[in-house]
Amino acid sequence: MKFVSLFILTIALLLGIAGTTQAQYPKRTDGVWARTAPAGSIKMDGVLNEPEWAKAESLKVVYGVPGQLPTSGYRSEFNPDLAKDSTRATVKFLFCDGYLYLGFEIPDSSIGGSVDWARWDGIIMSIKNKLSKDRPIAPIELSYLWWYANVPQYVKPGCPPRFIGNEYGDYNDTTRTDAQRAVWDAVTIVHGLSNDDTNPDTGWTVEMRIKLSAMGYTPTAPQGDIVEFNFSIWDCDNAWGTDASRINTTRTHFQSPWGNNNSNNTGRIYVSPDVTTATAVLPDVQPDVVIPSAGSAKLPTIDGKLTEDVWKGAYSFDIAWADSNVRKTYPGIGPYISGQYQPQLYGNPISPVLDPSFATVKMFFKDHYLYLGADVKDMLVQGTEVFDKTDGIMFNIGHRTSLNAENVMTFLKVRVSYDATGKAAAYDYLPGLVDSSAAIWASAIKGGTTVNNNSDIDSGYSVEMRLDLTKLGYPSDLGDKLLFMGVVLSDGDSFDDSLANYGTRTWWFREHDGGPACAWMVMDPTKVISDVKDASRISIPSGIELVGNYPNPFNPTTNISFKMPFNGDASLRVFTTLGEEVFKTTLTGLHAGLNEYKFNPAGMASGVYFYQVTSLGRGESGTMKSNVAKMLLMK
Repeated sequence: MKFVSLFILTIALLLGIAGTTQAQYPKRTDGVWARTAPAGSIKMDGVLNEPEWAKAESLKVVYGVPGQLPTSGYRSEFNPDLAKDSTRATVKFLFCDGYLYLGFEIPDSSIGGSVDWARWDGIIMSIKNKLSKDRPIAPIELSYLWWYANVPQYVKPGCPPRFIGNEYGDYNDTTRTDAQRAVWDAVTIVHGLSNDDTNPDTGWTVEMRIKLSAMGYTPTAPQGDIVEFNFSIWDCDNAWGTDASRINTTRTHFQSPWGNNNSNNTGRIYVSPDVTTATAVLPDVQPDVVIPSAGSAKLPTIDGKLTEDVWKGAYSFDIAWADSNVRKTYPGIGPYISGQYQPQLYGNPISPVLDPSFATVKMFFKDHYLYLGADVKDMLVQGTEVFDKTDGIMFNIGHRTSLNAENVMTFLKVRVSYDATGKAAAYDYLPGLVDSSAAIWASAIKGGTTVNNNSDIDSGYSVEMRLDLTKLGYPSDLGDKLLFMGVVLSDGDSFDDSLANYGTRTWWFREHDGGPACAWMVMDPTKVISDVKDASRISIPSGIELVGNYPNPFNPTTNISFKMPFNGDASLRVFTTLGEEVFKTTLTGLHAGLNEYKFNPAGMASGVYFYQVTSLGRGESGTMKSNVAKMLLMK
């Protein structure tokens, strides 16, 4: 029992879950364990007859049946009425000798492919590349198909599927190098004869392996790793008979149907050296986020100001442009799948971001209502109808009973942005929710802020919202209490020199209604926000949290507020926009909870500065750093 407890704590930390709570939440279906098998125990021959495969965790992938939450699904490419022998596959997962092993058992009566689009059987996969410097990290497509475009000479009865995918397979040839096979390889056994419908086939078996270190994963590290992986199984039938009208193709997928982009969602494959084929009970993977209930706390007046005590106990996180420290605080795969984007405006060159976006997002629930808030810091607030230049916040929320063309959960873009008149306005799906009495919202500009006025320094704005979840497919008791979401912060800045204008988008998990991922969240009625007068002071965070500085802009001093997870000492450092350190001091005798330091920037010139608080390792959890915040000195 001691081993299990320590292991679950390790996994909780890996997934970014504070504490060691073992609440019984609904089992996550967006991921699966790949148990570690003994070294040398798997021979890749396409048979799957080793004892370890019998102990492997598996997924059922069935066409026409609702897939694993939140975004597994299916779709017919053409002739859906003829899909009589559609996909009903079993997929197994193991980790052995540095490789993720995949075993596919796919019953099928008509197996093969052609040179034509979607006239094939096969598997399209995406594994996210953790070596990528992009955020979100880039996908690597691995396609294993009976699709012989560009090489029609290989299409014949009995031919195998081919490897297509980035540097590990050639679209114009079927030959492969030893280096390619060392990273990704597979063996397939067809139970019948491919590309021949004279006699029915019975199915095909694939034994595949992917070298995880080549994609930046460290599954043998003590804490293990989460492999970001999804796949779709394509099934074409009757392509090799005499009646072309009977040809049909379907695809059935786990979390996302495509391999070459970050669409829909990312499947999580959990790997750890401590979870083996001998492990009796698998650890439960906790939710990415547990949203608290308001309990008996006084509910807020929806005025956009976020001043009520209940907001101080809400679940919260930060969104910040180009801030890797902020992303590192996100749970699970959040640091890798959350991202940012700066579009090129009207053919102008990409301009430097002079005022990076920053917001703190908050959420809690009460009964069947979800409360959402955003506190946005922005020194130049502007309004426009041009999406790539707007200022605003967007919540991408899964509708629990609405399905799209892929038969997966529809995500609704619920956005508040400032319009060309300088007023906050509802966009995308939010106006419809308001009209149906499913949503009320408000926005408030902070003191000193004037929208569309470049001659002053703004402080930002805040947004407050209440959503009736019964209008988003939930029963009145919220059913399984699951919520799937992502949040986007948009920030456009314009200047007298139009070539310096820019717009940015920074997101937590999900950028829009199509992807790239979503957080697995649970609304827990037993996790209750206390009805206290000063929740910010007595609440103890899991890390160092910057509350902000006031006033901002300031002259001559400003009060910097931050929260500590333990008693101890810390350092405060201040940097220029170029990263030059211009101030550092030691803060002693700090206590767990809210602390404050009066900053006097003697000798410093007017301008934008950034600050960060770092513990000095005397507390219970060793050295840790806060996120980075900005302030404006005006002399």
